[in-house]
Amino acid sequence: MTGSSKTALRVGLLLAGGCALAAELDPAGRLAHSGAAKPDAGPVPAMPWIDRAHDWVYDAAWRSARRIDGFFGPAQDPARYGQARGSITPALLWDEFRGWHPQLRFRVDLPLPRLDERFDVFIGRVNRDEYVTERAEPSGAFPRQYGPIEEDQTLFGISYREPAHQGWRFAAGGGVRVRMPLDPFLKMGYLYERGNPRRLLFSARETVFWQSSENFGLTSRADLARFVGERWLLRSTVSGTVSQETEGVRGYATLMALRPLARRRAVALQLGMNGETDTPVPLHEYGFKAAWRQSVVRDWLVLELRTSLTYPKDLPGQPREASWGMGAGFEMYFGTDEFSAQPVTF
Repeated sequence: MTGSSKTALRVGLLLAGGCALAAELDPAGRLAHSGAAKPDAGPVPAMPWIDRAHDWVYDAAWRSARRIDGFFGPAQDPARYGQARGSITPALLWDEFRGWHPQLRFRVDLPLPRLDERFDVFIGRVNRDEYVTERAEPSGAFPRQYGPIEEDQTLFGISYREPAHQGWRFAAGGGVRVRMPLDPFLKMGYLYERGNPRRLLFSARETVFWQSSENFGLTSRADLARFVGERWLLRSTVSGTVSQETEGVRGYATLMALRPLARRRAVALQLGMNGETDTPVPLHEYGFKAAWRQSVVRDWLVLELRTSLTYPKDLPGQPREASWGMGAGFEMYFGTDEFSAQPVTF
């Protein structure tokens, strides 16, 4: 684990530890994962350590939401904060071109019902391009985009989203990096959605952003999704970003096929490419990836195994050769146990 990853983990554990300590001093507010107060059923058998760890993380999250929401007035009923959710995901990736790449990522979304149902607080260790510039699709745990692996950053911020509906809707957010220098950021944009994946779902997103380290930029992205038969979901994505930091247009294109299976399992296949115009190597990487996901031990714990064959190139004089890769990771959900077929190691 890198030094920055260790620092981020310590920050997260200290924050969660403080919330958990408060929970021990105030046990009356403990929530069940359904959002209802736990009844007094007398002595119960001790839970396995994995369940205790899961509940500890979830309790830390919803209690943090209640305390932050308290800055905007008296806290609401504890059940209102049961919508706090997130994931923690360790993984180990390897490919012939870049070698070993261990990662530990997390993200937590905390509701703020006292302020407004459309606001929430975000804290996580993520790829900046996924959350700030929105150049890459949010992965929850690991970057899916092709190209060089960027350094993850621990970000803290607040976001505003209008409820999902057909047509246009507005979203905005802002925050800081959780280390010095803080590198503050702001973003806002519009998302347009029309149709449904059973026939054809089209979505387009325009995001304007500013970050101290990158200045101003604009990301445009379009997606098409459709079910083929009863099981396979096909989705194509094209994204481009221009900013004061880039030489030209930085972007990627992917075609993904997802198939959910019985007993909380899924398979995913993806073709993709990544590059930037007006650079010595406009096409950075292209290739194929495949992943297998399934719940293990608990519904909220997902194992993912993946393999890949890509053709990367970073420098003009560098030969473009095949690079085989593999990876494995776990994704622990809290606040929800809904199974997602979407891979996290792409």
